[in-house]
Amino acid sequence: MDEKTLVEKLSNLETIDQLVDLAKQIGKPLSYNDADQLFGKINQCKNDVAELGGDTIAKLAKQVFGI
Repeated sequence: MDEKTLVEKLSNLETIDQLVDLAKQIGKPLSYNDADQLFGKINQCKNDVAELGGDTIAKLAKQVFGI
């Protein structure tokens, strides 16, 4: 999966279970606890202040999934 597609999918997540499923599809399974923490970070990145500080979903995708 390319970075643009992954970032789009991460941006559209509504539940932690969806994140767990997506991680399995990518081949980088996450524990429910890790997915919960990542889900919180993804939601924080959707905030304008986070983007101004340099926190983006694309950065998270690179850190967590290596994409």
